[in-house]
Amino acid sequence: MKKKFANLSILFLCIFLLNGCNNTERYQHIEVFVSETLEKNDEGIYEKTGFKKINAITIVEEDKNHVATDIKSIEDFYDIEGNYLKTEIKHSEYKRSKVTNVEDGGERKKELQEPSTLLIPVGKIEPFQVDHLTEEEKEEVKNHILSFIDKL
Repeated sequence: MKKKFANLSILFLCIFLLNGCNNTERYQHIEVFVSETLEKNDEGIYEKTGFKKINAITIVEEDKNHVATDIKSIEDFYDIEGNYLKTEIKHSEYKRSKVTNVEDGGERKKELQEPSTLLIPVGKIEPFQVDHLTEEEKEEVKNHILSFIDKL
């Protein structure tokens, strides 16, 4: 009888734990956009110094106990006149426990010397976003970004 009760208790504990894991929400967003770059001047005011073209994959995972973000991106930097400066390949991961409020994360980054973003018109130097990527474009951008991240 004790063995049967112990087995049932273990079974219910496993079901409870597995059920708790199933409530995780996961979102993936693939973006293609242009953003201004800003730097603080001597008076403490941020001023536009140029822009960057960005291809990014953002994954957010959340449940009742934690939030995790995973951002992979390619960023081409340009000065105010539209002259290419550099490209940064980034992979950032951050996690925060809702139970203990402990945060953890990090970033890997590599600099390149040639423009590497996709689907942004040449000469586009103002804030811009491709709002409706097709599934094929999303897959193209995702594979492109992952091919760079694999080299970090």
